[in-house]
Amino acid sequence: MSSNTLLQIKRLEKKYPRVMALDDVDFEVTGGKIIGLLGPNMSGKTTLLKSIAGLVTPDRGEIIYPNNVTGIDRLKTFSFLPDTLSFPAYMKVRDAFTFYSDMHSDFCGETAEKLAIILELPMDRVLKKLSKGMQERVSLALTFARKVPLYLLDEPLGGIDPLGKTKIMEAILTAPDEDSTILLSTHLVKDVENIFDSVVFIRNGKIIFSGDCDEIRETHNKTVEQLYIEMFTQAAIYGGGVL
Repeated sequence: MSSNTLLQIKRLEKKYPRVMALDDVDFEVTGGKIIGLLGPNMSGKTTLLKSIAGLVTPDRGEIIYPNNVTGIDRLKTFSFLPDTLSFPAYMKVRDAFTFYSDMHSDFCGETAEKLAIILELPMDRVLKKLSKGMQERVSLALTFARKVPLYLLDEPLGGIDPLGKTKIMEAILTAPDEDSTILLSTHLVKDVENIFDSVVFIRNGKIIFSGDCDEIRETHNKTVEQLYIEMFTQAAIYGGGVL
């Protein structure tokens, strides 16, 4: 493992009844990048992120962190944004910030305040009375308020209106340190492809492509979205697998 490697994923497999969620997944995450984990719904994106976060136990394979950290120490290496609200809905937004600050020693109040302004959070509103989009903004702010090497974002743009997407993109581009990495899952490729340094395409639990975004544009003479549509169309026609 090189000094710039945040984690290595080796031959990861996870099977649910009648569904292979992860199928021999193998790739490396390095520091200082925004990586797009791209695929349609039910492609394995959430299972992969939850496996990295320790919320799903793979059937096979391994996830290796720097210095082989485990347990509590591993939890300090990433901040995970799930696809559902992870805080008690009766809390006010301000209380959720306090709650998260008490939970995590790496929580940065200054960053949290900056994100609250960028995302226009109503700090004195109760979470359950907020729209789904505003709840997701709150979750994003709290995720990025932690100072960690790796941020795992599961569909942060799902159900967000255009103005909300602009605010979330601003937060993604300004909040983390330059040495940190963001692994962001989405199927809304066109909305976010310009922020990615590299992408991983996943279908039916299997990685069918990974590459640098600038190289995609230069070598394939296509946008990331165009290559995504082309490869997933071919995968659907020919039954998947590595293309």
